Amino acid sequence: MLIISFDAIGDSEFGRLTEYPAIASFAQQAAIFRDVSTVFLSNTYPIHTSVATGVNPDVHGIIANTKPFPSPHPVWNSREADIRAKTIWQSAFESGIETAAVFWPVTAGSKTIRYNIPEVLAQPGKSQIITSLKAGSKLLQLNLFLRHRKKLNGIRQPDLDNFATSCMTDIIRKYRPGLALIHLTAYDTLCHLHGQNSDGTAAAMASLDHNLALLLEAVGDDEDILIFSDHSQIDVHTVIEPNKILLSLNLLSQENGFYRSGEYGCYIECSGGSAFFHAGRLSPSQINEVQAMIAQSEGFRRFLSPKEMQVSGHKDVSFGYCATAGYCYEAAPSKEKATHGYPLDMPDYKVFYMARGKSFTPGSTSRGGSLLDIAPLVASCLNN
Repeated sequence: MLIISFDAIGDSEFGRLTEYPAIASFAQQAAIFRDVSTVFLSNTYPIHTSVATGVNPDVHGIIANTKPFPSPHPVWNSREADIRAKTIWQSAFESGIETAAVFWPVTAGSKTIRYNIPEVLAQPGKSQIITSLKAGSKLLQLNLFLRHRKKLNGIRQPDLDNFATSCMTDIIRKYRPGLALIHLTAYDTLCHLHGQNSDGTAAAMASLDHNLALLLEAVGDDEDILIFSDHSQIDVHTVIEPNKILLSLNLLSQENGFYRSGEYGCYIECSGGSAFFHAGRLSPSQINEVQAMIAQSEGFRRFLSPKEMQVSGHKDVSFGYCATAGYCYEAAPSKEKATHGYPLDMPDYKVFYMARGKSFTPGSTSRGGSLLDIAPLVASCLNN
């Protein structure tokens, strides 16, 4: 089975997406699932781990893309060892099925993925090549990098997706893994940079269509294939740095653009459309003061409910809150044009998936459900 992640294309973009020939042809042969709920926190790493495990972030433990303290050089949650629930590739391994993964989130250091090119980002001063080699299948990565390196242009898109697709098609043709997973991020990257209805996102969709055609050619007609979207995006006109509130109260300091935790150990974790206040050693009256200032701040929509705090894995954080459409929260200055991370009650914030193969009815369309339904669906396909 081949699983393809089309990062950041919401259900509201489905009609536009299926105007491209390879995607349109696939959709005609597939069972389609529309108006699907993603999971909260609606960011890439928590969602992909939920898709891989069938449980919410509070259960599997990957509750954010990066470590929470605000930093211009955040540490990404890339290590498979941090996942607290069984993944579909671990189940496949136990059944004797080999897995391949290309740029799939939270797979660094996996002991059960046979052919692994993990999505990892080197810290400043570290070699990206060495970081990647250490985190995945060394010889495989080295050989594929040497073979396809001319397609890379740093992490720029759509070149990165073209490289990923070339690697995966080579792996499929040479090794025929029983389960293959690939994460394509061109739309997410270019939507962040340019906004939803832009030339950038049109170029991203064209790239996804081109790479899907290559993947379908490599796989052939007899295998199950599932394509899903992890989250939508919402256009942004104002980026807010909420930790400036703590700076104004002398509860946090800043030096050379880096936030420094002061004597109170408090900070605001920024997650795009949502933010979480870690109170550290503040007194109840100080927490109330911060909360009141946040409630009056520009772009504030509402505080997160106890249920939202629970499922997102933030139940031990003092409180969380979210932005209204057009606003988002970042830890450092940003020129975001669109983003995600909002609660699931935002309008036009659903996703989709579609699947082709012997386990699916071509031309059928269902509405509703959740991305949590994908893991048991994949398990059923692999068992067949």
